[in-house]
Amino acid sequence: MLKVAIVGCGKIADAHASQIQSVKGCEIVGVCDKEPLMARQLYERFPVKRYFGDLTELLSVARPDVVHITTPPDSHFDIARFCLEQGCHVYVEKPVTLYAEEAQILLALANEKGLKLTVGHDDQFSHVARRMRTLVQSGYLGGAPVHMESYYCYELGYGYARALLGDKQHWVRRLPGRLLHNIISHGIARIAEFLTTDAPQVIAYGFVSPFLKKIGERDIVDELRVIICEE
Repeated sequence: MLKVAIVGCGKIADAHASQIQSVKGCEIVGVCDKEPLMARQLYERFPVKRYFGDLTELLSVARPDVVHITTPPDSHFDIARFCLEQGCHVYVEKPVTLYAEEAQILLALANEKGLKLTVGHDDQFSHVARRMRTLVQSGYLGGAPVHMESYYCYELGYGYARALLGDKQHWVRRLPGRLLHNIISHGIARIAEFLTTDAPQVIAYGFVSPFLKKIGERDIVDELRVIICEE
């Protein structure tokens, strides 16, 4: 039985818990949040063995094989590094870290320890993504792509976005790229695997929509157009 733990018990943790419990041979041995009430509510709604308010206690008591990190992105690096150092495989929500250098450190550590480290780019495993990958690799489309477009959108009028706009202390506002920092990795991931160089030219233009300007939100860019070019 594969023992899985979840660190961070907010909204996205529900999706992780639901998927984990549907996988044969997996069990959720513990959930953890620095706010114990958040850990408890997840524990009470899903088949979880125990809940914790401390990461060190979770790892020492529950002894998971895999840790899913579903905390705000600014905590990903420290939590992932600690879990890897303790010998756990890690699945971390996107964006993996705030900075490329941090991601490289985690990757090197995982390789050194012989552990698996993966990021929650779930779109890459969709039927559409897998079919496109097959068509490109088989040569059916005539070879390597010469032009690709990727779109990713949020509806700012509902749920998560409404909470963001109404909360000046929301964790998304602490990200260097704010709203777009939290989602742009999805759009880029769709294209990145087809690039042939690690240093393409990137041209980006950001915009604040009339809607946000109207409600006085000028520090959140809600539209970003990016061109990624290879020679």
